[in-house]
Amino acid sequence: MATILVVEDDEQLRSWLRRLLEDNGYLVFEAGNGSNALACIDREKPDLIVLDIYLPDKDGLETLLQLHKGCQTVKVLAISGKFNAGYGTDALAMLFGAAKTLAKPFTAAVFLEHVEQLLASA
Repeated sequence: MATILVVEDDEQLRSWLRRLLEDNGYLVFEAGNGSNALACIDREKPDLIVLDIYLPDKDGLETLLQLHKGCQTVKVLAISGKFNAGYGTDALAMLFGAAKTLAKPFTAAVFLEHVEQLLASA
């Protein structure tokens, strides 16, 4: 069973993602900010991280940088509501080490497709 860490500050979305992933057979951990995410990564060693780019305290890009400084090779699916708004955030996320990006809002089917692709390529 693959282990996934969901890092999302929106409690409602984080809860929905957790239920969706658990209903599809994944073991899920969650964090509401970058600092908690880094602690959870060290402790749980997830197979995949779903990482919101805009977080309180330590944003997703900073979290990505710290993750890869520690030589972590875990795959990261970066999610954000600003990928389609011309901010260039998707390109930055990929540059900083995300394996894939996904713009919010997204459907359960599209999200699960991204998750399955990343886990299959691990």
